Amino acid sequence: MPKKILTLSLLLLLAATVSHGRPSVTVPELIELLTSTNIFENEAKLLEKQRLTINYPNCISWHLGVETSNIINFETVPANCKGYVEDYLTTSQQYRYDSKTLCKEAYFYAKGLALKNNTYNVWIFDLDDTLLSNVPFYAKYGYGTEKHEPETFMKWLEVGEAPVLPETLHLYQNILELGIEPVLLTERFQELEEVTLKNLKAAGFHYWKHILFKPTDSNMKTANFKSKERKKLERSGYTIIGNIGDQWADLAKDSPGRRTFKLPNPLYYKS
Repeated sequence: MPKKILTLSLLLLLAATVSHGRPSVTVPELIELLTSTNIFENEAKLLEKQRLTINYPNCISWHLGVETSNIINFETVPANCKGYVEDYLTTSQQYRYDSKTLCKEAYFYAKGLALKNNTYNVWIFDLDDTLLSNVPFYAKYGYGTEKHEPETFMKWLEVGEAPVLPETLHLYQNILELGIEPVLLTERFQELEEVTLKNLKAAGFHYWKHILFKPTDSNMKTANFKSKERKKLERSGYTIIGNIGDQWADLAKDSPGRRTFKLPNPLYYKS
């Protein structure tokens, strides 16, 4: 009997030690929990409000999450990150440094390829915030922290004065010198073709094998539309050597190309 009592005592002591040694679980500070007394509010609206209450005290970490596609489906940049995004895109020049690094890597990759002569070797370029910049538009809306109506963005595109992104222009020129044909694939609607072509030429883009617009009546998501167009190219005998864009939707799904390159863009998210 004493032996059994001793064994039981040891087990109780061990359990107490384990319980004492276990760290207490704390609520992460990243997400501020939402409380609602409206029992009739549907779950979708509640989840939306919960998403909108997410707070990112470290905007560099938030930006990392966006670029690595771990933070998705956000409608606006966190309000407290307005200053960070403005500095990143304009004052600090870090945006240009990052873009230059990626474009150099894309060029080094393309330069090292042994191109085949029995195919059309092409490189896919996205258009908005890859070749032409929409930063001036988003600057009017708090650098992505404020919502805007789709019509206002359409009016910006119709003006046709989007400035060039010089690092991607340089990559475009190098790709041409290597004998690779550029194909421009954009989610802009076909109705914007005329003004877009003028804008591209004014920015220094004077040649492309094809430029593919989204049909005006199409409601396809960006990733689905671009994947479908790339598959058409491959079925027509094209080899997609590379593909560059500022959204993961530019590079997702079928026929992305032999290698893809993601340019930085903390302003918005497309799927």
